[in-house]
Amino acid sequence: MTRSLRLRQFAIILTMAVVVVLMSRSFAQYRSGNQFLQELHIDMQAGLTRCAHVTESQSEFLKCNSPFFKNYLFNRLSGEITLCRNGEVVGEWGDRSSCILIARENNFWSGANLSTEPLVQLVVNTMGGEMWHIARLTVHPEIQILMREQDFQHVLSAIYKVRDQQLPLFIPLLLLAGLLMAHFLVSATVGPLKALKASLKNLKPESLKNAPIVTTPYQEFDDFVTVYNDLLNRLHNSFTKAKRFSSDAAHELRTPLAILRGQAEDLIAGVPTGSPLQVRLRSMSDEIERLIEISEKLLLLSKADAQMIEQELSDFALSEFIDELAEESALYHPNVRIKKSIQHHVIWHCDRSLIQQLIHNLYSNAVKYNIPDGWITFTLSSDDHMLELAIENPSENIPDDLNEKAFDRFYRGDVARARKVGGTGLGLSICSEIAKLHHATLTLKSTLSQSVIVKLRAPLNEVNAMNITKSSC
Repeated sequence: MTRSLRLRQFAIILTMAVVVVLMSRSFAQYRSGNQFLQELHIDMQAGLTRCAHVTESQSEFLKCNSPFFKNYLFNRLSGEITLCRNGEVVGEWGDRSSCILIARENNFWSGANLSTEPLVQLVVNTMGGEMWHIARLTVHPEIQILMREQDFQHVLSAIYKVRDQQLPLFIPLLLLAGLLMAHFLVSATVGPLKALKASLKNLKPESLKNAPIVTTPYQEFDDFVTVYNDLLNRLHNSFTKAKRFSSDAAHELRTPLAILRGQAEDLIAGVPTGSPLQVRLRSMSDEIERLIEISEKLLLLSKADAQMIEQELSDFALSEFIDELAEESALYHPNVRIKKSIQHHVIWHCDRSLIQQLIHNLYSNAVKYNIPDGWITFTLSSDDHMLELAIENPSENIPDDLNEKAFDRFYRGDVARARKVGGTGLGLSICSEIAKLHHATLTLKSTLSQSVIVKLRAPLNEVNAMNITKSSC
């Protein structure tokens, strides 16, 4: 079972998107934590320098900061910040014990000053077993702004929680975006391949010369398309040479084979009748006849390949021809019973000689590959648009690959039996080419009752349909 390229691309895109999201999430969380901390320190410094004159009241202090820093982190964390003065809490909320502790911890201020303001000392240090962020005015060291690291992390966790709550909405959007990206990516990638597929689907040996040149909008496919177009040219040249060889070889063989046949007949006439030499000469003559037959058939097939068979179309009374063939069969092959179901007055506008050759080939095969005291059934029917001719005969040792290879050139099924009954393996190939020339289809099928049915289905034009209709009235 082949895998889906679109599904594979979707899995790759989705995996890459998840990796990018997780990496950006971790990086953003690390960066945002540091950035929030820097903003907190800046706000603490700015709050002290701007509002040091109202530090007697925390509410007044916060009110002082609000007009200038209402969008700053200091105000957003105001519920977690303690304002101390001389070891006492200023305002209605705050951690009194922390104010007392900072008043006693003189060693706390020995840490590095992180402040960028010259009037402010900002220290991050351990106090009472916890990490604290504390800022004070250098001119009024009794005034401090404090915030516990644990409280700061608690606020950050709340922010991250809000962010993570958006994941249920984000995941479906990510899946949809991945599907759309995979669809457009595969469509863009497979587009040139679809053009090649359409070109290959309509490609036939006779259309190689006029096959459309495939182009691609993407330079990555240029080399591939160039190789494909070059392959078409090479195939066309190869088919042309092969057709020319078959035609030339068959044509060149006709004259010397005809001469050999004449000389063989003269030799046969000049030796005693029934002598071993005459038998050997007759066998040689039969083989010459077989070579002539093969060359004639090869010449006809090469013309069919090159579309050089000229048609002489006329109205052909198909029903009468099948009736006459059935009557002649009773004379020439009395051991073969003929059964027929023929619709009268079926007229086909076709090339009479080619269709006669086709039907004679099918009938000849039915006789050759029949069983002792066998039978042949002719069935001819038609409607306003199609005619169907079926020829059925019993047979022995039907090859398993007969249905698939019957119309292949030089296919002879059971070679030993085919050699015994004669034939070249080209008759059905010629029948198939004649059928194609008349826009007809020729099929062969073996049945469970050890018989072979060959069916010819051909379209009838308006003239044929009118003749059938008039004859039926």
